[in-house]
Amino acid sequence: ETKNNSTLCWILGGIDDLGLIVDLAWSIAGEEPVDESLGYGDPTVTGDPLPVYAAGQEDVSVGLTAPTVEGADWEGNPVTIEPNGTPKIIAFLAHWCPHCQADVPVIQQWINDGNLPDDVEVISVATATDRLRPNWPPQDWLEEEGWTAPVIMDDQIGTVAGNYGMSGTPFYVVLDGQNTNMGRVSG
Repeated sequence: ETKNNSTLCWILGGIDDLGLIVDLAWSIAGEEPVDESLGYGDPTVTGDPLPVYAAGQEDVSVGLTAPTVEGADWEGNPVTIEPNGTPKIIAFLAHWCPHCQADVPVIQQWINDGNLPDDVEVISVATATDRLRPNWPPQDWLEEEGWTAPVIMDDQIGTVAGNYGMSGTPFYVVLDGQNTNMGRVSG
């Protein structure tokens, strides 16, 4: 048993030393360790998922009810996609996607110019987050663009995107006030 305790102490000491080595490496590199939770949320989706959208083909989910989503933005403020009587445009955006990067300022300018009807809401979903790709974390990119639409942070496995049948980014879904899918566009 003394040998087992000695081995355990050696292993734990080695793990502690490894932590110091990793911290030292980050210090030498001049960077802080990455917070792996940045860019992700913990949304809840209820209802039946929409089928995957086949770009270039008729959207077979038109007329189906899209799932309700309860999530939060990067500051923890609640954001919900629900049948509340307000029509919505849902924009699924990936921070690394060049087409999303091109669309965001155009959409924001369209909103700024007062072109969004008063009775329609734009809600965005930050999805397909990858810290190794450009514009990470997505919240920094969207803030830099002056993005004013509420943002739901999707989780690491893309639960919201998957339930809305996203097939590529950017991905747009138009819902009526009862969350009925009026049409989807990808890319």
